[in-house]
Amino acid sequence: MASRIRTVSFWEIVRAKDDHNPRMEQVPWQHALEDLSSRPWGQRLFITPDGDQFIGEAKFYSDALHLLVGRIGSGDLHAVDFDHGHIEDLRLDGNKGFIDLTTICFLEYHNIIGIMGGSQAAPRSSAIQYWLNASGMLTEEITLWPVISQDVWTKLQQASAVHNFEFTFRPNPAFVPPHNTPLFGFKQTSERYSDHRITLKFEVPKRGPATSRARGQRRLQEDAMQFMRDIGYMIGPNGLERARAQVTSPTGDGFTKDEALDFLKHQVTAKKRVEMRSGEDRRPRYTAAVDAIQEAAREHVNDLKAAVSGPPGNTSTT
Repeated sequence: MASRIRTVSFWEIVRAKDDHNPRMEQVPWQHALEDLSSRPWGQRLFITPDGDQFIGEAKFYSDALHLLVGRIGSGDLHAVDFDHGHIEDLRLDGNKGFIDLTTICFLEYHNIIGIMGGSQAAPRSSAIQYWLNASGMLTEEITLWPVISQDVWTKLQQASAVHNFEFTFRPNPAFVPPHNTPLFGFKQTSERYSDHRITLKFEVPKRGPATSRARGQRRLQEDAMQFMRDIGYMIGPNGLERARAQVTSPTGDGFTKDEALDFLKHQVTAKKRVEMRSGEDRRPRYTAAVDAIQEAAREHVNDLKAAVSGPPGNTSTT
């Protein structure tokens, strides 16, 4: 049976407008998904300001409900006739359309979700975030944070100085951040150099007035934190290739040390081989994605729990 390598990424659902206490107490996601499953399809379909259409549906498998979010495509797809080698238009009967599908599993601790896209055009974290907010599954606006090693988050937050930050990416016009995402002019750069491999580096000069350096370091620290929260817009095939920072960190004994932080190295992801279900296999294809996400979650359970056991922010207990 044919198979493909897919990436499972893990994200934490947090409050969008609370910098001091972003984390929420555990949400009863299974109840929220049960409510979603009773809605008519028109209440699960949302159109972005750019005209993209996303529809979600709750599906039961492996003793739990999971979320499928699909990007409705144009339908301009083709098929190949392997008997004769003909390339043909791929058409569906009735009132049906094509979608690119992403599978989302809600884990049992700290509002972490596992995501696996079925193709490069499948909804990414930004689209999942948009759909969750539009669906009203929660009463407050949320955002998705990539699950990064807690140690790296803490070092970035508590750094006494951030000296430089750099990242390398290959633009993908299909996936760009919202207009209010300040990724160092990422959108404009991507549009101008759409076929390039781009490296952006921001560095605070080592010389100059101390107050000016301190102000620049604070701003760079804030932007690096924002970048980490929005990093999901760029991760994936032909996306982000490198993200690093040079910081000065307190050692706990009254001294400091300079060290390099590699953010991609510490994001919790997993490469999984997923079977491509044949026409004779009656199981829905998304079940293979659920199996892969759950397997990856079991493999990384200690990392996932540790990553959300403390900063950033304080965990809500109310």
